[in-house]
Amino acid sequence: MKFNIRLIAVLSVYFLLGTWIVYTFLKQEKTDEIVFSVGAGTKEISFIREIIAAYEKENHGIKVKLNALPSPSDQQHHYYLSTLDAGTKYVDVMRIDTIWIPEFASAHWIEPLNAYINSKERGAFIPVTEKTNVYNNTLYAIPWNINIGLLYYRKDLLEKYHLPLPVDWDQFVAVCEKISGKEDVYGYLWQGKQYEGLVCNFIEFIGSNNGQIIDDTGNTVIDSAQNKTALQLMHDLIWKYKISPQNTYSELMEESSRHLFQQGKGLFLRNWTYVWDLCQEDITLKDKVGVALLPKFPDGSFASVCGGWHLAINANSGKKAQAWKLIEFLTSAKVQKRLAENVSWAPTRSSLYKDAELIEKLPFLPIVEQSLENIQMRPNVPYYQWISDVLQKYLSKVLSRQMEIQEALQIMQDKIERIKDDFAKE
Repeated sequence: MKFNIRLIAVLSVYFLLGTWIVYTFLKQEKTDEIVFSVGAGTKEISFIREIIAAYEKENHGIKVKLNALPSPSDQQHHYYLSTLDAGTKYVDVMRIDTIWIPEFASAHWIEPLNAYINSKERGAFIPVTEKTNVYNNTLYAIPWNINIGLLYYRKDLLEKYHLPLPVDWDQFVAVCEKISGKEDVYGYLWQGKQYEGLVCNFIEFIGSNNGQIIDDTGNTVIDSAQNKTALQLMHDLIWKYKISPQNTYSELMEESSRHLFQQGKGLFLRNWTYVWDLCQEDITLKDKVGVALLPKFPDGSFASVCGGWHLAINANSGKKAQAWKLIEFLTSAKVQKRLAENVSWAPTRSSLYKDAELIEKLPFLPIVEQSLENIQMRPNVPYYQWISDVLQKYLSKVLSRQMEIQEALQIMQDKIERIKDDFAKE
C-alpha cells in the first residue's frame, strides 16, 4: 500500500511536470496577441469580427484583439492624437482616415512600409494610393477601402416624369425644380453642416468647375473665379432655387441626409458608397434607386472627393511583423471581395473592378472606377486639419448667409497661407 502511494505520488509529480512543460511550450504567448484598432458602424464592426475570426482560424499562433472605437471620425482622430502622442504600444494595427496619413507620418506615429511590400504587390492597388498613402516619397498605409461621393437618385420619379438623368448642374437644377414642384420631395440632399463632410462636398463642387484649394505646385488658389461660381451654386441650392432643405447648413450630415432620402423625401442624394446596401435592404426603395456621377459645370469635369480608410502600423508597436501579416490578410483580394459583398465597401485592388460577380452585387462599381480618373484630393499635407477648420467655418458662414462669398474666399486664402507659413517655421 505504501509502495502504491509513493508510486502514485511520483507519477503525479511527473504528470504535473509534463503538463507544465506542455503548457509552457505550446500555450499562446502574450506576444502573439496583436491589437487592431478600428472605428466603424455597428454592421461593419460585426462583419470585421467575422473576418478576424477567419484570420485566427488560419493563423493559430496569433490572437487579434479588436479595439473598437466610436464611429464618428473626429472622435477616432482625438483618440489617436492622445494615445499616439503619448507613445502608446498598446495598438499594433490602426484603421485610419485618408486625411490623417500625412499628419501621423510627419509626427512619426506610423511605420514606414516601403520595406514591407514589393513593387508588384504595391502596383495591384488603385493608382490613387500613390497620392493618398505616400508622404515624403514613403508609403505609410495600405488602402483598405476607397470611399467616394456618389449621386443616388430616384429612378422611378425620373421615369414618371420622362426626364433623363441630368449631367450638368443647370440640367440638374431644372429637373429638381420640376419634380419637387409636383412631388413632396426635396430636389437635392447633401452634407452642409459645419464638419468635414461640408469640406468634402465643397471640394466636389469646385472640382466639377476645375477649381482647387492648393494646386499641384503648392500654391494656395482657393480665391478663384471657378470656386466663386461653385460656392454660389451651393448657396443658391438652399436659398435661390430652394431645392435643398433650409437646414442643410445647420443639420445635414451623412446619416441625416440619408434618413431623409430613405424616408422618400429626396429626389437626389449625395453620399458615400455604404448607402447603396442600405437602400437595397429598404423594401420601400429596392429597385427604385440608381447611382451616377455627380453633375459638373459646362466646362468642368465629373468630380468626386477621395475618401476611404487605410491600415497602418503603430511605429511603437513591438509586434510589427505580426501586424503586417494581419494587414496583408485584411487587404487581400479575397477579404476585400467579402467586405464589398457584405458591407458595400468599394475595394482598393484594381482587379476587383473587373470581377463580374462583384459588379452584379454592386452595380455602382463602374461609377467608382470612372470617378477615380478625376478623383479630387483634399490637401495632402500634415496641417490639413487646420485648413479644414478654416474651410468649415467660412463655408458655413456663406451657407448661413452671414458672409458674402468673395469675402469668405479672400479670408480662407489668407488664413491658409498663414497656416502654411507657420508650419514651415516649425
